[in-house]
Amino acid sequence: MEEITITKSRMKYKGIFDFGDYYRLLYDIFRSLGYDVEEQKYKHKTKPEGDEVEIEWNCYKKVDDYSLFRIFAKTLIVGLQKVQVVVEGVQTTKNSGEVELEMKCYIQTDYENRWETNPLLKFLKGVYDVYFYRSTFNTWKEKVATDMHTVENEMKAFFHMQRFM
Repeated sequence: MEEITITKSRMKYKGIFDFGDYYRLLYDIFRSLGYDVEEQKYKHKTKPEGDEVEIEWNCYKKVDDYSLFRIFAKTLIVGLQKVQVVVEGVQTTKNSGEVELEMKCYIQTDYENRWETNPLLKFLKGVYDVYFYRSTFNTWKEKVATDMHTVENEMKAFFHMQRFM
């Protein structure tokens, strides 16, 4: 099993938002792209200056019998507080704080360790990776990076930040 890092991304936002909407939207984006989401960590600390929330997700999608896309998403929210805001003339409760979303995308090959069972298969795996899988790998590399940038752009739209195309 080999894991190759493709790209990394980090975005920061400070201001007013809805934490429940943030959580649901991030989950829904990954699910709409076909990823399964495993929550590795959810830590909530209450502090005098505001709550601190740390969330780590391992999102993965099987693309064929040999390749698996993985996107690791880590959210850190500092100074999370409830605030009263007026939206279209109606007073409502939102959240305020600093949000940081960090993502890394990977391609994991031979994710079921089928080719690692004996030395001959391991040699054939090396030949396959170098001579046959290279063009497929380049295609998958672009696809997983596009998926991660889609998630990033959607989250930037949620926060009304400038997106890249």
